[in-house]
Amino acid sequence: MDKNQAKALKEFVAEAEEILEGLSEDLEAAHEQFESSKKVKPDRVNKIFREMHSLKGLASMLGLERITKLSHGLESLLDGVRMGKTPFSPALFTLLDESRKMLRQLVTEAGLGEEASDVTALIAKIEQWGKVQAAPPAPSSGLLLDEQTLKSLTEYEEHRLRENIEEGNHLYAIRVGFSFSDFDVRLRALAEKLGAVGEVISTLPVVDPAVTDGLHFRLLFGARLSLEEVEAEVASDKGVVTDILPRARRDETPAKADAEKKEQGGEDKPEPKSAAEADEAEDVRGLSDSVKVSIAKLDGVMGIVGELNLINTSLERSASNLQGDAATAAIHVEISRSLRAMNKKLDELQRAILDIRMVPIGQIFTRLNRTARRLARQAGKQVEIHLYGGETELDKMMIDQLVTPLIHIIRNSIDHGIEQVEERQAAGKPLEGHVTVSAFQKGNSIVIEVGDDGRGLQYEKIRKAAIKKGLVNKDAELSPEETLELIFLPGFSSSEEVTEVSGRGVGLDAVKTSVEAMKGAIAVWSEPGKGAIFQITLPITLAIIQSLIVGCCGQSFAIPISSVVETFRVAQEEIDWVDQREVYNLRGATLPLLRLEQRFGLQREGEAPSRHFVVVAHRGDKSAGIVVDDLLGEQETVIHPIGRSLGRVAGVAGATEVGENQVILVLDTSSLLAAEEERRV
Repeated sequence: MDKNQAKALKEFVAEAEEILEGLSEDLEAAHEQFESSKKVKPDRVNKIFREMHSLKGLASMLGLERITKLSHGLESLLDGVRMGKTPFSPALFTLLDESRKMLRQLVTEAGLGEEASDVTALIAKIEQWGKVQAAPPAPSSGLLLDEQTLKSLTEYEEHRLRENIEEGNHLYAIRVGFSFSDFDVRLRALAEKLGAVGEVISTLPVVDPAVTDGLHFRLLFGARLSLEEVEAEVASDKGVVTDILPRARRDETPAKADAEKKEQGGEDKPEPKSAAEADEAEDVRGLSDSVKVSIAKLDGVMGIVGELNLINTSLERSASNLQGDAATAAIHVEISRSLRAMNKKLDELQRAILDIRMVPIGQIFTRLNRTARRLARQAGKQVEIHLYGGETELDKMMIDQLVTPLIHIIRNSIDHGIEQVEERQAAGKPLEGHVTVSAFQKGNSIVIEVGDDGRGLQYEKIRKAAIKKGLVNKDAELSPEETLELIFLPGFSSSEEVTEVSGRGVGLDAVKTSVEAMKGAIAVWSEPGKGAIFQITLPITLAIIQSLIVGCCGQSFAIPISSVVETFRVAQEEIDWVDQREVYNLRGATLPLLRLEQRFGLQREGEAPSRHFVVVAHRGDKSAGIVVDDLLGEQETVIHPIGRSLGRVAGVAGATEVGENQVILVLDTSSLLAAEEERRV
């Protein structure tokens, strides 16, 4: 594959992702319309049809045969749906969603240059479904329309006429005339106005030699409105309205059958209860590794690079002067000045690159909303989803990694947090439950909260479940905070039965692991009967972070500033012992202490200093003090991965380079403090 083909394929994946995202939203909206009224609005069906047509066209241009064939089959099926030949049903929605997921998989494989998935069976199923009878006859009988107008209607317009008749709507012919100068604008405005209260079935030009004042059109319009109400709608455009479906004809029209025919695909089957949560996450995670960047940002980067070139030229000129007879001191001053400017511009370039990596978290909010609505429907509950802070920016790579933990928490909130309608009614709550996802920046960190107004976490139930699974001693006295921490232990579950969605607490250890892998922390608060809030705190980016360099036993370590609350110095005699653990009284609160030399088994040469520095780090809503010998300053660091042996050591996030070829470890304070707590238990 040459460079141009690779570029075209990358652009296809990005564009196909947008189309599939729109398709997902429209299928979800269509499904909700069907569930509420057994009908789907024609404009929604047409939009789904156009999206499939667009995807087929893109895939065909690049010769992606599997995507082309599958999208072509779906386009044909959807054309039958929009023409009224294939009715909507729960089973059809299942087929469309299955096909959408397969298209997503095929697009992913295309981007990787793979062809692993077989679509033959799915295409055959779609083709079988699309085998329908001939279209019903045109609804010309009884309509007060001339033969020429009826012959001008397309097959789709005939279908929409028939649908309006079967639904018992009034049908009107509206004649309007506009001047040549603005007929397009006024006609579009009128169509939009009528579309809000009914359906504009067709817009036909009026061919009349006697008409010389502008352009005249006839609009076929279906609605529940009376003749007088329609006349009022078009009065400002001097429209003439005629009822083209007499009452006698309308009364003879049989109502649509309530029961839908069973299609060839069979009954709709729910997703298996054992469906992996990874499938939900994969359905939400982005397909493309591209980040859309505004031109203004790119121009800013290019401008900085141009200035760097000028500074570089200045440095080269200064270096060449060293070979001349100029005074060394003057040259030194000139080079120093240029180097300071170079460092300043390099810093600007670094921040500009970081800015390019940042994307709004709202990029996944829409997908989370769609997933949450689907999960609520599966659980048979009334749930309203609220999303706030979508403009909050986070590193693109971290946003993709954040998908799985958020979906897990939302699933559990809907299944075991939000009560059934009867239980909420008995508790005096609104019948509709509420799940809120919000994001905001706090210092150098991003905080994402998922809260619900459900029954909350049951402390005694959690404690009994932990005792039953051997995760805690039955005689252990636990505070409410310690009890809530149990839900993050591996193997913990308070669910008494496996549901189609999840159980609160099931697999939350995986959520914690995912969050900590992003150098973040997770905390939970709950009030029985009122609900629960899960809070995830993350650094803004993992690419380049500001770190505090500390020294202990002659070795240096980097601690991400985002996890540092404060630092202070303490004398050895000010440190106390409580329950065989060193603590310090910090403004009336007991601060547990952790010594790096003990945690990593460092060997100290000589006596320990009489005074220590303490770096207060947080993990969720808890804090602890890391005792070190020296604070060596702050520095921007790039975290590099390390080998498997060190990668398994709790408290080590990676390595970074400082000074001249000096490599030091970067500490992961979250796992460091967690490992210390587990060691103390």
